[in-house]
Amino acid sequence: MTSTPTRLSHRTRPHRSRLLAAAAAVGLAAAMTLAACGSASPSGDGTASGKGELTIAMQSDPGTLDPALINQAAQWYTDLAYAPLIQTSSDGTPRPSLALEWGYVGEGNTVFELTLRPDVTFSDGGKLTAQGVVDHLTYVKGAGGQMAASLTTFEKIEATGPLTVRVTLSQPNPELTYLFAQYSVGISQVISPEGLANSAKLGSETHGAGPYVLDPAQTITGDTYVYFPNPNYWDKANIHWDKVTIKVIPNINSVLSALRSGQADFAQGDFTTAQAAKEAGLTTHFVPQVFQGIALNDRDGQMAPALADIRVRQAINYALDRDVITAALLGETGVPTTQTVNGIGYVPALDDFYPYDPDKARALLAEAGYPNGLDLSTLSTPFASGDLVTQAIAGQLAEVGINLVVDSIADANEFFNLMATAQYPVAWIGFGSMPMYLEGINLFMPGALFNPFKTEDDQITELYNQLSVAPPEQIESISQQIETRLVELAWFAPVAWVPLGQYATAKIDPEAVTTTNGVNPIVAIIDLKPAA
Repeated sequence: MTSTPTRLSHRTRPHRSRLLAAAAAVGLAAAMTLAACGSASPSGDGTASGKGELTIAMQSDPGTLDPALINQAAQWYTDLAYAPLIQTSSDGTPRPSLALEWGYVGEGNTVFELTLRPDVTFSDGGKLTAQGVVDHLTYVKGAGGQMAASLTTFEKIEATGPLTVRVTLSQPNPELTYLFAQYSVGISQVISPEGLANSAKLGSETHGAGPYVLDPAQTITGDTYVYFPNPNYWDKANIHWDKVTIKVIPNINSVLSALRSGQADFAQGDFTTAQAAKEAGLTTHFVPQVFQGIALNDRDGQMAPALADIRVRQAINYALDRDVITAALLGETGVPTTQTVNGIGYVPALDDFYPYDPDKARALLAEAGYPNGLDLSTLSTPFASGDLVTQAIAGQLAEVGINLVVDSIADANEFFNLMATAQYPVAWIGFGSMPMYLEGINLFMPGALFNPFKTEDDQITELYNQLSVAPPEQIESISQQIETRLVELAWFAPVAWVPLGQYATAKIDPEAVTTTNGVNPIVAIIDLKPAA
């Protein structure tokens, strides 16, 4: 089964009331307690039921299994063993997990409350309590991992009852449901009290309340990670496999070979192997996720005075034949774009805002005082195909008289340091779609990493302030207004969405694989089921 990339199959935000009563039947917790190490043997408590085994191929090892320190790209290693506060299905719909109810208290998006599921037992025998969640969030905030910065505005985290947690923010944030779902590894994946008390062990053991538990005896660090059903899991009907193994296979072509031969059942794919995966009969599904192009960073003309003129920035956008670049670099899996977001805030009409029109580009340059063109110092890197994209853009801009003088920096860390310290007026950019409020923090507001010259627009600032305190029913509209303004101002020249791909064999029910979208591009790994 093959799924072709689409703009977005589910653009609307899942409904969230002011205090979302995500009612669900509360399953009975199992009575059996595991050993203190937090592992389960293959025999476990007899939960094996002939459901079969699932093998997942990953191109990199997790480095650590501590949810507070693991890289977000490795989240499947912890998704299996740590239940999030809010579980998001593959189609982006939130559903109860450790929290049964959640939402903002009052207006203004500064107070958020979660009501926890009763009678939850962790794999190591500990109990879920509100104070335990407070301790978990406190640990994550201080651990210094990838997600710790997202908790800097958590002014107060308190247990207001045995199963009620309240978070008070120092500034509004309308996306706490997102932060408490599994995307936000570490924040959402609650660690047991015993795990927190012995945090040095979290790198090689699991101490969660998820459907599976790591077996250290069968795990080979950096190579193979083996999980068995967690006997204490509250919802045994949703344990779909008797054993789950993650195998580290660094080369994407080797991953494809493992899927073909039956050595693996599921993996992330990419556009370079998409056609071969289809020909092998795999279920393939791609979601446009990371926009690539160039960022016109010096919008006030501090280093490149021409970029202060909106006509020059718009000319750059009109000069790009996005269809040609996308087809040449990404084939059928890429999607041309002028936009920075592919989820909440996406505006279909904006895809036609800058049609390929080199004559118009030349006319705008002449009106702005650059009839003979101009040179622009540009930063690039081979990382994530940045040089390929930049060179393709440079070739088309040269046709209208714009010369990108490209410096390619091989070391990705050096590239990001140079970009962030405002040393180049133009830079290659690859940026993953996220909710507009979070995109502002990271991409376009004055303090964002990808806004090194700290450009500010009064209209965007006003809209962003509205978004920060907006009730759920207004978030889509305000996000679209921000996206429209970003495209009109031409702060960026996006070219294409690089897709996030997933491959599955016929052993797996394709539903969870093929329902991912711009709201949720990553499969909810615990939702993978055996094919009927």
